Amino acid sequence: MTRCVTITYNFFVFLLLLSVIQNCESETSKSRDYIIYMGAATSDGSTGNDHVELLSSMLKRNGKTPMHHYKHGFSGFAAHLSEDEAEMMAKQPGVVSVFPDQMLPLHTTRSWDFLVQESYQRDTYYTETNTGPKLDVAVGDTIIGFLDSGIWPESQSFNDGHMGPIPTKWKGTCMRGKKTQPGSFRCNRKIIGARYYNSSFLLDPDYETPRDFLGHGTHVASIAAGKIISDASYYGLASGIMRGGSPNSRIAMYRACSLLGCRGSSLLAAFDDAIADGVDVISISMGLWPDNLLEDPLSIGSFHAVERGITVVCSAGNSGPTSQSVVNAAPWMITVGASSIDRGFESNILLGGINSKLIEGVGINIANIDKIQSNQLIHARSAKRFGANEEAARNCAPDTMNQTIVEGKIVVCDNDLGNHVIQWKSEEVKRLGGTGMILIDDKSMDLSFIDPSFLVTIVKPEDGLQIMSYINSTREPIAMIMPTQSQTGHKLAPSIPSFSARGPYLLTRSLLKPDIVAPGVNILASWLVGDLNAAPEGKPPPLVNIESGTSMSCPHVSGIAARLKSENPSWSPAAIRSAIMTTAVQMTNTGSHITTETGDKATPYDFGAGQVTIFGPSSPGLVYETNYMDYLNFLCYFGFNTGQVIKISHHIPQDFACPEQSNKEDISNINYPSISISNFNGESTRRVIRTVTNIASRLVGEEDSI
Repeated sequence: MTRCVTITYNFFVFLLLLSVIQNCESETSKSRDYIIYMGAATSDGSTGNDHVELLSSMLKRNGKTPMHHYKHGFSGFAAHLSEDEAEMMAKQPGVVSVFPDQMLPLHTTRSWDFLVQESYQRDTYYTETNTGPKLDVAVGDTIIGFLDSGIWPESQSFNDGHMGPIPTKWKGTCMRGKKTQPGSFRCNRKIIGARYYNSSFLLDPDYETPRDFLGHGTHVASIAAGKIISDASYYGLASGIMRGGSPNSRIAMYRACSLLGCRGSSLLAAFDDAIADGVDVISISMGLWPDNLLEDPLSIGSFHAVERGITVVCSAGNSGPTSQSVVNAAPWMITVGASSIDRGFESNILLGGINSKLIEGVGINIANIDKIQSNQLIHARSAKRFGANEEAARNCAPDTMNQTIVEGKIVVCDNDLGNHVIQWKSEEVKRLGGTGMILIDDKSMDLSFIDPSFLVTIVKPEDGLQIMSYINSTREPIAMIMPTQSQTGHKLAPSIPSFSARGPYLLTRSLLKPDIVAPGVNILASWLVGDLNAAPEGKPPPLVNIESGTSMSCPHVSGIAARLKSENPSWSPAAIRSAIMTTAVQMTNTGSHITTETGDKATPYDFGAGQVTIFGPSSPGLVYETNYMDYLNFLCYFGFNTGQVIKISHHIPQDFACPEQSNKEDISNINYPSISISNFNGESTRRVIRTVTNIASRLVGEEDSI
């Protein structure tokens, strides 16, 4: 009898909504893609949810086909709706949230060697006679799922030599694409799965493939799980062994990003498939600032992935050093900021003629030493066009300098207008016929944006003063920018680059984010084969490329998480995060405290728990197990009511209810590996509780909780 009443009620809702949608179509022309999130999926992963079926069939009756159905890890769909239709959908039973389908931006070697070296220096267990584990030691068949721009399977980083059969737990597929020739995209025992998701506006069949056209997905996948390549270099720079953090892990690529960005609806579809396919770790190098956790596709998808025992690692964002710029900060995510390594790219300057003075600079250029010569040196201010703004001209802004004056000269530019326009400055100097550019700046660790075929070097403000003094005191100042040399062993590494997003978390100060930092500055990794757009002038396309961003930091931690899961198959995502955070370090390779790019002492809002280590997480001693009730209570503390939380969770206890008088300050009490207390003036007393498990006792067959 109850079932009959439910069907009758749902049918009434269906007829009512169908009528409303038809009226909405005639009343408004404003429409866009929306995501209709309906919480936990059915226990068997079927599409049998009455509300989902009725709402999606209602759209079909009105000539609208849902773009995506979500059914494995969670329920819902994505569809093209008017504003009124979306508003009506949000009021229906079973619907948790309805929100616009936004475009998420991507957060766009030696790094692993540096982490190995740091681990050996810091851990007294590893001595010359007891060197401990090696980075390239074979580990089990963990599977890392990447939600990204695709992958280039022909890269040597993804060869499957000496790899065993595909794990039997793998339930995914390898989509080869529609228009491409059969066999043009092939998976193997390394890349065991590949899918692609096209948005409603992306109809070009050339992009119906898992193949990477941006390079981003290929780059991050090789950082986390690339095979060992012994002779990698970028046109002779940064030469040496290139490897992923977990070189024996398998790769599953979910291409949810296009040239325009990453659609939230496609990302949720990728999450849904990855959960069903059987991945162990999901790596995500993108994000956005949400106003509501339940309107953030990454927060939603990662919640349900962690619910199924999958570790989710996300980039923190590249909007630093502004406070509260961190993204992907839900407590079930591992949020990764960026740090530098001990490798530098030196491009020094010789001032003057016979008695040249050496000025240290950094940059990436691949000029031949026999083709470099001294050129006249000027400051951009002296090349100002008539009528141009002087400050803009000093900063080498477009259309502010006189081509006749710039041509054939090395131009010194200020950087008062921000780090994000450095590329524009060098392009402008090159366009006007300049032979090189010297930038005065103290915030520019990221060299990946520099055109390596043009002579560009960056100097610190104190060295800039020497250059300006030379220009102002010399009748015909000349200079020579030297070819780049890559050097390792730089001191005071790591440090935190200015672009790495900072805490506290915008939506609550009671949770410390980012969780951890990892190498993300000038990272060498695999690239698209034959990419002419990445080739410097007069050079063949590179097989590897140098990129910076928290996009590169994230896969470093994803690789470590995969290794931990291989070594400890029973560990939960929370245990893996705890092990990574509690074994982090806050000191540089010289023993001093980690600093920011400008030399200031870094804080937990800059680096979270600190710099990730490679081998430390394998033996953390104590583990903070953030259990599922912690996450449910977090949602309550955050402001969601019991009814909403019950819809969201797949494993909700039968008698669950949100604690009375929940507020965001209570978030400090979830069993997290860090402690952050908001609205605390130091004059009152606050008590927080943590429970730790001594997993070191497993060596003697015991396990203790405190």
